[in-house]
Amino acid sequence: MAFLGLVAFDASPVGVVIGILVVTVVLVMAVQFIVYGTHRFATSSLQVWRAGAISMANAVARLRGFSRGG
Repeated sequence: MAFLGLVAFDASPVGVVIGILVVTVVLVMAVQFIVYGTHRFATSSLQVWRAGAISMANAVARLRGFSRGG
């Protein structure tokens, strides 16, 4: 791979530099999507967990109220 890079750089140095920059930009953009997707999954999972915990607490409170005759 290094040999092919050196041959291409010998033929067209500007093209190789632009190619490396383009590949770097594409990789950074892909990493952004991966990080955003992971963050979104984690926060939505926490919201579901919180909603379930609140619903369970409300259900227990209602059952205690019914058992007390309220």
